Amino acid sequence: MVTKMQMIGPGMYTQSSGPCDDCRGQGEMIDAKNKCKECDGKKVVKEKKIIEVSIDKGSPNGCVYTFHGEADEYPGQEAGDVLIICAEKPHKTFKRKGADLMMEKEITLFEALTGVDFVVKHLDGQKIRVKSTPGEVIKPDGINTILDKGLPFHKTSFKFGNMFIIFKVVFPEKLDTNALKPLEALSFMKKTQTDNDKSAEVCMLEAYNEGQRNTHAQGGQEGDESDDDEEGHGGQGVRCAQQ
Repeated sequence: MVTKMQMIGPGMYTQSSGPCDDCRGQGEMIDAKNKCKECDGKKVVKEKKIIEVSIDKGSPNGCVYTFHGEADEYPGQEAGDVLIICAEKPHKTFKRKGADLMMEKEITLFEALTGVDFVVKHLDGQKIRVKSTPGEVIKPDGINTILDKGLPFHKTSFKFGNMFIIFKVVFPEKLDTNALKPLEALSFMKKTQTDNDKSAEVCMLEAYNEGQRNTHAQGGQEGDESDDDEEGHGGQGVRCAQQ
């Protein structure tokens, strides 16, 4: 270290300390003729080294593997460590929940009523044929389990998690009325009992859209903001008209 004096004004000086310009704070100088041509007297050279990492089965996201003494080296200092941190990549089919795997599967209404039979390609390339129990009806957003087809437990690779499948039932937009007649013989396809009151007004269902909402129309409570406010904050909601 060297001390430098610098005049900043008449009779005023400032003092600062810093590394020597000649030895660059190393405390020693190497004669130019004795300098190593490879490191130019810096005593270190850059080189590349390949480190092989063996990732354990079932390693969690963020798992750290440490290689001691494999970091940069400097004269008079101990070499540091190299840390390898595992980061999971998203998968187009599966989502990981610990040692379990979760996936969504779209099925038709026919498959929901009669059963499913399809093939899933696992993470390791293995193909799994998935079949439902005969006679089982799969409900929308129903969850079924395939035991021991998840990921291996970390540090206990002979144990496996489960695979969960969430079924999304795709309903048809429209059905042919002639095609419905043979289905009416099935007990679960029978319509609910209708009250044949001829005085009742017949009203047909229509597809919902946001333009049909009348939350802010006259007749509601003043200051209504949403249907939730009507029902959850003391509102009286919808009432039948007085005759």
